[in-house]
Amino acid sequence: MYDFYKILEIPRDASTEDIKRAYRSKAKLVHPDVNNSPKAKEVFQVINEAYETLIDEKKRYLHDIKLNYADATKADAERKKHYYGSSVKNDTYTNTSNFHYDFESYKKVFKEKTDEDYYNQAPWLYNLFFASGMFLGFIIVIVTLVGTYQKLWSAPFVLISIAGFILIREGWKGIMKKQSMFDSLFRFFQKKN
Repeated sequence: MYDFYKILEIPRDASTEDIKRAYRSKAKLVHPDVNNSPKAKEVFQVINEAYETLIDEKKRYLHDIKLNYADATKADAERKKHYYGSSVKNDTYTNTSNFHYDFESYKKVFKEKTDEDYYNQAPWLYNLFFASGMFLGFIIVIVTLVGTYQKLWSAPFVLISIAGFILIREGWKGIMKKQSMFDSLFRFFQKKN
């Protein structure tokens, strides 16, 4: 990647007039009609590209982003070289084929948490979670049964109370630290994948 500012020999905060002036002076020197060098055409094309990029605001903005990224990468590489010494080869940004990730060691370090782990981490919060589920279940059951008994809504509405009973049962199992139905379903679907 070319640094178009260095090619035109202007600072990064150069104005449009500075860019035009630098381009004209460079073009006069390397234009293929004036310069007999075999590389004059290539150099002139690069100067044209630099001018077209820096004169357009959007292209210039993108070019500045690329330059800032390249500068940060170089600074990071220099920092690593300084810290680790010059004997360490830093090909982090150039060679992606060396990338290797050991998933087995990842699994050992970050094992899946069980209910027991969550309980040991914060027992009061663990029990509060299941107790609030049970409370919500009781509310659902009471509201649906009372509402149906008093004929506020039709009889099929009682089926909603099933969700309340499930919440009560799962909350009780969670507080008693037994395997809940949701854990069984989660493990069942995890085995299929």
